[in-house]
Amino acid sequence: MVNGEQRVGAGYKWRLLGFLFVAFFLVMGTRQLYNAVLPQIKLEFAEYGISDAQFGLVGSVFTATFGILILASGLAADFLGRKRVLVAGTFLFSTGVFFTGFAGGIVALILFYGVMNAAGQCCVAPASYGLLSKYHTDTRATALAIFQAAVYCGVILSSLFGGKVAELGDGSWKWVFWIMGAFGVLWALVMAIGLKPEPTLGERGLSHDVATGKASVREAFAAMLRKPTAVLIALAFGCFTYARMGLLLWIAVFMTTAFRDVRVSSAALHGVLWLNVGALVSCLVVAKALDRFGARRSRIRLEVAALGVILCIVPMLWVAKSGSFVSCCAALLVLGLSFGVYEAANYPAMFDCIEPRYRSAATGITGCLAFLLASPGPVVLGWMGEHLSTRLGFASLAGFYIVGAILLAVALFYFFERDRIIQLPKGVVS
Repeated sequence: MVNGEQRVGAGYKWRLLGFLFVAFFLVMGTRQLYNAVLPQIKLEFAEYGISDAQFGLVGSVFTATFGILILASGLAADFLGRKRVLVAGTFLFSTGVFFTGFAGGIVALILFYGVMNAAGQCCVAPASYGLLSKYHTDTRATALAIFQAAVYCGVILSSLFGGKVAELGDGSWKWVFWIMGAFGVLWALVMAIGLKPEPTLGERGLSHDVATGKASVREAFAAMLRKPTAVLIALAFGCFTYARMGLLLWIAVFMTTAFRDVRVSSAALHGVLWLNVGALVSCLVVAKALDRFGARRSRIRLEVAALGVILCIVPMLWVAKSGSFVSCCAALLVLGLSFGVYEAANYPAMFDCIEPRYRSAATGITGCLAFLLASPGPVVLGWMGEHLSTRLGFASLAGFYIVGAILLAVALFYFFERDRIIQLPKGVVS
């Protein structure tokens, strides 16, 4: 036994990664579906007089709901069991996605896609990060990078799928939600059968207070909030997420209106393809380097995260000023390469400062801060697109990368050495 938990065969940690990869693929894929088919939804709902800001409100409600509930889901993953929360969350968001296909107006879109979908999706990442950090010790950055690759694959393939189906005719966009939602419900059942049971904190032999009382919640908050480095990383992640959510929601609409003869399916695909191909490549390469050099230089993960945010500034401005479809795609590719640098290092840098048993809770707290900060993004960019210009809205996102870089620099130079924890010996899990 190690920390009250039995060791498992080395093969299970990679099977686990496979289960979680598909779950996160569904999370990110279904999260992108609305963005991919939004041009078609706007056409079909035109008779209702719905504004761009109202369509953006669906994304803002999703982001706010996600931010509020991810805190509870992170705590639940640690205190109720990661497998339980993961399976329940996958079932819930998939059901919400399925019923989105029946939406006939903005209220139903907000209820099923903005609220129900977000309530389920927020359960997946905290439980998954906790499981991966438990079973992957010396391979942690690589495992997290492969897990992160589900973001890019999910966004690209769902955009291609959604855009193509949406062009088949009136109401065809609904099938996108029905098919993806049904598959997600099926995958929740697969995980319920295939994942090993995960003990709660109480079942790991911790104290009664830690397992059942208020002290446990206070300790989970304190594990992160007493570390200024972790708080600053979370705030920087909020800046990054604000820019990312706003960009992804409106990029397909931007391409269909800013450039002639760009079809919905082409905008839905290329609006995310180059961004995510670049991110996938750089994330995997950078993660491998972090695993190799992390033991030699304790600050390297946070340094690379700060570098990644800085690298996002110029290509974001390039996207805003792009004068052609090809130029916009090239800018998105460079921006994606920068995304991957940041995302390969972000959570590994966070976990350098957080005790292993509270990493799911810390992920939840981080997500809460980040998504609440990011929640105005989609509706603000929708308003700017109507009253100013989408180009100006996209250009404003560069400012959030600047703020994020400053926050990470403060963490790096003033707090990191004090806040970092001593790594567990190789092979020890928690």
